[in-house]
Amino acid sequence: MFWPINKRYLRFLKKAAESLGDTPTLILVISILLSISGLITLFSASLLDPHPFFQRPFGRQLLWAIISALITTGIYYLPIRAVFTSSYILYGLGIILLMVPALIGSQIGGTTRWIGLGPFGIQPSEIMKIFVVLAIARYLATTKQSILEFKTLIPPLLFALIPMGIVLKQPDLGTSIIYFGLLFPLLYWAGARLFHLFIILAPVMSIVTAFNFYTYFLWITIVITVLYVTREKLRVSIVVFLINVILGSSTSLIWNNLKPYQQQRLLTLFNIDADPRGAGYQIIQSKIAIGSGGLFGKGLGNGTQTHLKFLPAGHTDFIFSVVGEEYGFVGTVIILILFFGLFLLCFYTAFRLKDRFSSLVIVGAVSILFFHVVINVAMTIGLMPVTGLPLPFFSYGGSFLLSCYLLIGLILNIATGR
Repeated sequence: MFWPINKRYLRFLKKAAESLGDTPTLILVISILLSISGLITLFSASLLDPHPFFQRPFGRQLLWAIISALITTGIYYLPIRAVFTSSYILYGLGIILLMVPALIGSQIGGTTRWIGLGPFGIQPSEIMKIFVVLAIARYLATTKQSILEFKTLIPPLLFALIPMGIVLKQPDLGTSIIYFGLLFPLLYWAGARLFHLFIILAPVMSIVTAFNFYTYFLWITIVITVLYVTREKLRVSIVVFLINVILGSSTSLIWNNLKPYQQQRLLTLFNIDADPRGAGYQIIQSKIAIGSGGLFGKGLGNGTQTHLKFLPAGHTDFIFSVVGEEYGFVGTVIILILFFGLFLLCFYTAFRLKDRFSSLVIVGAVSILFFHVVINVAMTIGLMPVTGLPLPFFSYGGSFLLSCYLLIGLILNIATGR
């Protein structure tokens, strides 16, 4: 077993998963339930849309669901060896696809994220998440270098940071966060030192906390404490400390390079009432919608915040707010339990696999879904800034729905031993 997980948690996962029954079947059933729930919610959110059926969000999403299911069936029967051998090729292809929108000048809403294919549009950054997982998993599964050495982590860092930089330019801050976030569960699962993971995360925390003197001072204190406790070499400690101080000092420069709407989203996080009719409007209406749902919700199609158009982007970024308003507290808890059950089963599947590549692929796949759920839900209740990250199986978007189906197809492929 190559992952540094406490055996007590392994026994907990094993007992919990075994008590539920056949793992792959349960993963499939939960995925279908979430997909159906998402389509029903989207149907309600676009109920008053005056366009023809297949031009409404629900109609287009239904079509994407059928296409995605057919493609995912092919992924399920694809030999995992073929996935392994083509991992680096797919990663290179994904990098090219990420640059295509900018090269052809394809702009939608002031961004260069999409490749038009007739009536449809493909967002390469969604599919690229899967390619990043495959590339990192293959490297970590085949490298001859010790995972305990920091230099071994440099290639995975590059695998994540290269597409992250391209996506930031599009601009798409939310998706770029996912690329960076994927590093940590994959490297931890492969057995990397926690100190090395801290070194990777620390510069980002230094930049974020430097917006406030007190939070920055607290963070630097934590950095110094960690360096002292771990007893690293003096030169390593000095370099890590200086990097964090320099990056913290450059926060103003980074702030000035953010788009105005990105600055407003960050400011709104700390003071939602600063601009209630502007940047804070979405969060305020989202919290009203969720709170007004009460215990059992207003019922399908009866959400006033949704259907009276008080809630912006109710069928995309803020569809969880629609869930809260129409299904109520009980409905949202059931949806979150289904997601948690899916994550639990996937991690248990990764635990019991002997093949490093397969295990890492499942961890990366479920981490993508996990980050999306956590960030989207936290965003709708005002605990995180609005990043535009959709909710798996629920939010409208063909490319994202396809990527979710592909992730489940890969997981089922590996879980059933294909």
